[in-house]
Amino acid sequence: MTHPRRLGVIVLVLTAAAMAYVATSVSLDSDYAAFLPAGASPTQRTFMTELREGAASRVVLIELGGAAPADLAATSRKLAAALAASADFRYVNNGESGMGERELALIAGHRYLLSDRLDGPAPFSAAALRTALDERLEALSGSAGMLEKRFLANDPTGETRRILGRIVPAKAPQRIEGVWFDATATHALLLAETRASGSDLARQDAAFAALAREFAASRAAPSIAMEFSSAGAMAVRSRALIASDARTLSLASMAGVLAILFWAYRSLRVVALCAIPAALGLLGGIVTVNLLFGSIHGITLAFGATLLGESVDYPSYLLTQVMPGVSASEAGARIGRTLRLAVLTTACGALALLFGGFPGLAQLGVLTITGVLVAGAATWWVLPSFVPRQWSPVAPPAWLVRRVAAPGRQRMSRWSRRAIAAVAALGAVAAAWSKPWWDDDLASMSPLPASMKAQDARLRGAMGAPDVRFALTIEGRSREDVLVKTEAIRSSLERAVAARSIAGFDLVADYLPSEATQARRRQALPDPDVLRANLAAAADGLPFRLQAFEPFVEDVARARSAPPLTQDAYEGSALRLKVEGLLHGAGSEWQVVVPLAGVSDSSALERVLPSGVHLLDMRAEATSMMSAYRKQAVHSSSIGLVLIFAVLAFGLRSFTGACKVLGPILLAAVTTGALLIAAGEPLTVFHYVALLLTIGIGVNYALVMASAQARDDRAGMWRTLAVVSGTALVTFGLLALAHAPVLHAIGITVCIGIVLSLALATLLIDAPPAAERAG
Repeated sequence: MTHPRRLGVIVLVLTAAAMAYVATSVSLDSDYAAFLPAGASPTQRTFMTELREGAASRVVLIELGGAAPADLAATSRKLAAALAASADFRYVNNGESGMGERELALIAGHRYLLSDRLDGPAPFSAAALRTALDERLEALSGSAGMLEKRFLANDPTGETRRILGRIVPAKAPQRIEGVWFDATATHALLLAETRASGSDLARQDAAFAALAREFAASRAAPSIAMEFSSAGAMAVRSRALIASDARTLSLASMAGVLAILFWAYRSLRVVALCAIPAALGLLGGIVTVNLLFGSIHGITLAFGATLLGESVDYPSYLLTQVMPGVSASEAGARIGRTLRLAVLTTACGALALLFGGFPGLAQLGVLTITGVLVAGAATWWVLPSFVPRQWSPVAPPAWLVRRVAAPGRQRMSRWSRRAIAAVAALGAVAAAWSKPWWDDDLASMSPLPASMKAQDARLRGAMGAPDVRFALTIEGRSREDVLVKTEAIRSSLERAVAARSIAGFDLVADYLPSEATQARRRQALPDPDVLRANLAAAADGLPFRLQAFEPFVEDVARARSAPPLTQDAYEGSALRLKVEGLLHGAGSEWQVVVPLAGVSDSSALERVLPSGVHLLDMRAEATSMMSAYRKQAVHSSSIGLVLIFAVLAFGLRSFTGACKVLGPILLAAVTTGALLIAAGEPLTVFHYVALLLTIGIGVNYALVMASAQARDDRAGMWRTLAVVSGTALVTFGLLALAHAPVLHAIGITVCIGIVLSLALATLLIDAPPAAERAG
C-alpha cells in the first residue's frame, strides 16, 4: 500500500482540483426535455425541436378572474399595454380592436401578394371589376356596411376581406367591454409571446416575474387573481420541482445513510471514511459529465444521491470484514475479488444508458459508471490506509448469529427452494399478464402535477386554441421549395373538406406565399392606365365616382414594384407568431407543418394527398418515438447483460458459477417488473433503466453471498448485507417520493428489486460458485 500521508496528499490535491473545476466551470441544466429522445427521423427531430425552441414554446395564455367584467376588462387593457412595452415580451393581444390594427394593416398592405384571386383569369378586367363593384354596392346596404365603407376606396375588389375570411379562426373568445372573455363571461383572457424561447428558462423565469409585477400594478380591484400557462411556465415549474427534489432528497438520503453507518460502526471517523469514496465518486462523475456534455442536468445531479447508497456499499464490503486480528488491509485482500466484480458489474449494467438516445439518460450512465469506478478505486487503494488499527465493527447480537448460522435453511431441499422462487415469479407474471406492460405516453413523463396540466388544457380551450392532434408535414431543401409544395396541396385539402374527411386546415402559404407565386401575382396586376380604363368601364351606370378609387389605383401600382414579402415584415405581430409556428428550418432542411382540424377519416385524407406529404398523428408519433427508444434501450441492455456475465465468468473462473450468481438476480428483475405492472404502474423506459441498475446492485449482493458461503461466514454475510441493503433502500426509497417520473421510476423499481434480489438469492444460491481467493 502507498504510504498514508503521501496517499492523503495525492487525494487532497485531486479533490481540490475537481472541486475548483466544479465551482468555476460546471453548468447546471434544468430543461426537462433533455430526458426526452432527440428524435430518429426528421419529423421527430422537428417535433422535439419545436417542443423546446419553437414559437409555441413562447406563447403565454393569461386568465384574469375574481371581479366584475368591467374591472377585469380595465385590468386586461392596462396589463396588455404594460406587457407590450416590456422588454421581456414581443407581442400581446387581449382582443381589443386596437390590438389587431397592426395585423389588419399588414394584411391590407400586402393583400395583392396574399390573395389567391390573382391566381385566376384576368382578376382586374372590366368584367371582373364590374362584378366586384356590384357586390360592394349590395354589401353597403347590409350589416357590414361600415366595414365596406372603410375598404371601398382602397380595396373595391374585397381582397382584404377575402384573406381575412381564410385566415381568421372560426373559433375565438367572445368580447365583453371590448376585450376577450371566456365562455362563462367570468374571466378575461390575454395572449402574450415572450422574446425568449421556451428552453431559455432563465429568461422565461424573468418574463414571468415581469408579468407578475405588471399584473400587481394593473389590478383594478384587489380581488382580481391571475392564472397563466405556457410551455415555458411548465418548464420553469419543472425546474423548481427538480431542484426541490435534488436538494431535499440529497439531504435526506445523506442523513439516512449516515445514521445507518453510525449504527453499524459506532465511530464518527469510520463513518467519515465511508463518505470519502461516495463523495469522490460523485465529484468525479460531475466533472466527467460536464466535460463530455458541457453541462449537468438537475435530474442527473439528483441521481447522484443514489451513489450515496451504491458507492457507500464498497467501504461497507471492506469494513464489515474487519474484526479483531484482521486489519483493514487484510480484509481488503480477503474481499478483493468480490469488490472488483461488484464495481465492474455495476458499471456494465449502466452501459445501456449511454446508447438509448436520451441525452439525460446518457448523463446518468456516465455519472454512474464514473462514480462507481472512482468509489471502488478509492475503497481499494485509499480506505484501508486510514482505518484505525484497533477498530472493528460492533459484533452482531448473539441471537442473530445463532439465527443466521442455524442449519434450518439447509433442511429445505434445493428443489423446494427453486420451486418457491419459480412460483413467486410466475405468480407475479400471471398477475401482470392481462394489464398494459408498457407506457410510452410522452405526457406521462412530465414532472408536473395533473392540476397544472388541466389548467393548461382549460386555458387553451377558453382561448379557442385547438388541441391539434393531426397535422401534415412537408419537407424540402429550401424555404422556397417547401412553400411551393405547400401551395400545391391546397386543392387536395379543399377536396378533403368537401368530402368531410377534415373540417379545416391552416396553410403557411396563406401568410407567406412562395416567391414564385408572389411574382406571378405581381405580374397579374395591371398598370395604372389600364386599371383606370377598366374601372371606368366597370363603373358605368353605377353610383360611384371614379376619383374615389384613386387610392386603389395607387395601391396596385405600389404592389407591382413591391419587394417580396418575408416573415420579417410581420415582426411584432401575431402573423409572425403564426408563420414561425408553421414554417421552420435552416440550410438544406426545411419543413412546413399543416395543422388539421376535425379529422374524421384519416385514411380518406391520405388517399388524396400527393406523394411527399405525410400525415402526422402527434399522439401516435410521440408514442411511436418513445416505443422505438424503449426497444433500443432493450437492445442496448442485452450488451450490458452479456458484459456482466462475461465479467462474472472471468472473475469467478466458472461459467456455472456466473449462472448461479446472475440467475436469481435476473429472476428478481423480471418479478419486479411484473409486480409493478400488476400494481397498475406500466413500465416506462425509465423503469427499464432502473431494472438494469437493480441487476447491477443485486449481482453485488449475490457475490457477497457466494463469497461468504465459500468461507462459511453466514453471520458476516448478513452483517454486510444488512448495512449495504439498508443504505441502498434509504436512498432509493427516497427517490420513489420524487415528483420527477425519472427519479420516481428508478426509486420504486430499485427498492422492490433489492428486496426480491435478497430473497431470491437467499433461496437459490446454495453453494459457492468458486472459492474466493485473496486478491
